[in-house]
Amino acid sequence: MKKTLFITLSVLLLTSCGGSRSLKPESSGAAFELLLVIDDDVYNSPAGDSLRMFIEGPVPFLPQPEPQFQISRIPHRLYDRLLQTTRNILFVNIDPNLYTQAKAKFLNEPWANNQAVCNINAPSRQEFADFISKNGDRIVDFFVTAERKRMHEYFLANFNRQANDTVYELFDSNLAIPTSFNRYKRGDHFLWISNGSASGGQNIVMYSVRYTSTEQLTHESILARRDSVMKANIPGELQGSYMGTELKYLYPETRFITHNGEWAAVTRGLWRMRNGALMGGPFVSLTRIDRVNKRILTVEGFVFAPSRAKRNLLRQMDAMVYSLLTPQDLYKRRIEREKQGNK
Repeated sequence: MKKTLFITLSVLLLTSCGGSRSLKPESSGAAFELLLVIDDDVYNSPAGDSLRMFIEGPVPFLPQPEPQFQISRIPHRLYDRLLQTTRNILFVNIDPNLYTQAKAKFLNEPWANNQAVCNINAPSRQEFADFISKNGDRIVDFFVTAERKRMHEYFLANFNRQANDTVYELFDSNLAIPTSFNRYKRGDHFLWISNGSASGGQNIVMYSVRYTSTEQLTHESILARRDSVMKANIPGELQGSYMGTELKYLYPETRFITHNGEWAAVTRGLWRMRNGALMGGPFVSLTRIDRVNKRILTVEGFVFAPSRAKRNLLRQMDAMVYSLLTPQDLYKRRIEREKQGNK
């Protein structure tokens, strides 16, 4: 009974982060669509080329090139209030009479709920191009993070209680997994949940190992552990085949970040079936230290979608992976709720 109550509490903690909605209208547009407001003469110049390299450049660690965003472009004179609720808007303003240096201003929900807006102001095209070369990734990350937040809210609105209870039972943790994920496989400190789709397969894998040394937290150790766990738990149809990490075609990358105020590692790359059928796709994983139980937790999302675009499928997995709440995260949120309740 006590454990059931705590699972219910942890779900409440997970779903409480959205907050109340404002009286603003909802933003319009599809995921990863970006409205670019830029005058033609700037867009068709080297300054415009420098911007396109980032916002129309390929998403890293996909097997085929796919752009960061689907771009709709208009000049300033055609922008009006009808477009003001677009979910992602990037304004490019170049005017030596108004600006003395190049800057970016990031706005969340200025005119609509779940909206992300960025203004890039510069006195000249050259200063704009120089600014973009140094800050282009930051601008892309702003819109990608906004989309991740929207997906997270969608998953919470379509929350799979059974999946979360299973995650909590095995790992004392929470994940925002939607109801479309309904196929399960459990193993030794291992869980695999899938949507079961043959054409747009999305999968969440979670596993843990005992934490003994910081040497377990290196890029090489994370990859080695991944291959070991996948070989033991995700076999292919042919005898001796199993899921492995692609190391030759495109070597994986690990970035060390702060997640919920603590150390974390995000690993991106490609997987492929070893000794079996020609199967593969992209993956993203988040590795955290479970300080309560003295173990390393990894949650991974991977996609199998042959002959189909994979950007949005993988970024949906990205949102699920980033939703991880470790035991210490849940404890912190419970304390925060108790403090709020006492006010």
